[in-house]
Amino acid sequence: MNIISGFPDGTFKPDQGLTRAQYAALLAKAFELAPRRDATNFKDVAADFWAKVAIEKANRGGFLAGYPDITFRPNQNLTRAQAVVSLVNGLQLGGGNPNSLSVYSDRALIPSFATAQVATATERKMVVNYPARDRFSPARDITRGEISALIYQTLVATNRTQPINSPYIV
Repeated sequence: MNIISGFPDGTFKPDQGLTRAQYAALLAKAFELAPRRDATNFKDVAADFWAKVAIEKANRGGFLAGYPDITFRPNQNLTRAQAVVSLVNGLQLGGGNPNSLSVYSDRALIPSFATAQVATATERKMVVNYPARDRFSPARDITRGEISALIYQTLVATNRTQPINSPYIV
């Protein structure tokens, strides 16, 4: 698949956070980002920024949006809720019964903008919670390890790869 790789020193750093720019680069590798809307000319993404093309593709494909001040904030870390919302919206996955959120002991912390998408991702077995399967931790920055699992499970949910068995898949 070759979607996410390690660092030049041979490490993967699974517990390290992921920026919005890094996430856009992963999306560009993992999914067909067919344009669904015009690209936004973000004020804080320079023409020579390393992830500019990936950010444009993710934005045009409906996976990532900017902020009201027309910024993208490429160096801001991505949260777990934002990652799930991005994948569900970008892939136009429907459904999402709020009752599905009952599996999470911290469901009250899931922001209203993310409840339908987290429910959809949960029903499609996209969410992987480690070490506590019952905690979604929506506001916590997503790690490289977590985004790897989330993208893999999203590929499974959309019939792009074979499932693996894990007790941490919600």
